[in-house]
Amino acid sequence: MKRRYILGAAALLSVSCQGTWVMYDTTQPDHVYFSEARQTHTASFALIPDDEITVTTNVFLMGQPSREDRAFEIRFLEAPAGETFSAGGVVYPVVTGRPGIDFEVGPTILPAGATSMTLEVTLKRTPVMLEGCMVKVGIQLVDNEQFLAAAADSSRTSAIMSPFFYVYVNDGEPSCPFWWKDSKNVLGWNFGLGNFYPDKYRRLLAFFHEAKEANPAFYNWAEAAYGYYLDDPDLAYYAVTSTSPDSDEDRKVDMMNTFWRKRYASAWARYVFIPLYEYYAAWYAAHPDDPDVEPVGTVNQNARIGWSSPTDPYYGFFN
Repeated sequence: MKRRYILGAAALLSVSCQGTWVMYDTTQPDHVYFSEARQTHTASFALIPDDEITVTTNVFLMGQPSREDRAFEIRFLEAPAGETFSAGGVVYPVVTGRPGIDFEVGPTILPAGATSMTLEVTLKRTPVMLEGCMVKVGIQLVDNEQFLAAAADSSRTSAIMSPFFYVYVNDGEPSCPFWWKDSKNVLGWNFGLGNFYPDKYRRLLAFFHEAKEANPAFYNWAEAAYGYYLDDPDLAYYAVTSTSPDSDEDRKVDMMNTFWRKRYASAWARYVFIPLYEYYAAWYAAHPDDPDVEPVGTVNQNARIGWSSPTDPYYGFFN
């Protein structure tokens, strides 16, 4: 399985509509460069079941298109000794990604007639990522007989032109999201979700992301509202102006508490919650010795045991 992330940015090379002038000196050798709003990207296997993640970036031409395919050259960079990466309040040690083990890079060919191409970097889930570190993939464009690597230029307002591209990737067991809770705010159980454990959370997210093709309106809205992993802390709350005429303060409204009932409830049920329940009901029946097995179809709310069917008339999805 693969997960694909589009990390490219728009080309900044500009040509007049009459083709009478260009923004580069036509007497200089052709150059190649990356152009993105940010040079550093992150990815994680922690919340997905896939063993590969493909990220992409664009390589742009500064010069004249050719009638022939042309190869550009890259080299892989080592992480500096002692480098760390801070994310979510956690500081991770950084290790160098190993070509062919932790990642692979696609063809480095600029096609004939093209002014840009998409470079694919396939990140691979490896045991080193479970050791509490970030694996760093560093790529640098270098000179060869066909192209020169353009120098870095951070003066641009919308993107940075650079010969460098970096991705940091990790893995690990995800923690319970704060919306996986019961009515008394006890994390780890909900009658509509059953018990939390990492594999179930990853499976829920996988069903959610599969809905992108089946119902893009629902998916695009949900991702914007709640984040790619349905757990974006910056999107967890939104402020609304107080309705009291005596107060000019905003109040915070919890967006993600039972977010599946706030909008597109039918879509959440159809694409995420019903498939998730049916998958595990069949799995538990076939694997009664699974250490995560739990009662399905029955609920003891006081004891926080069981997982209700989404179609149950009392504990069902819409109740």
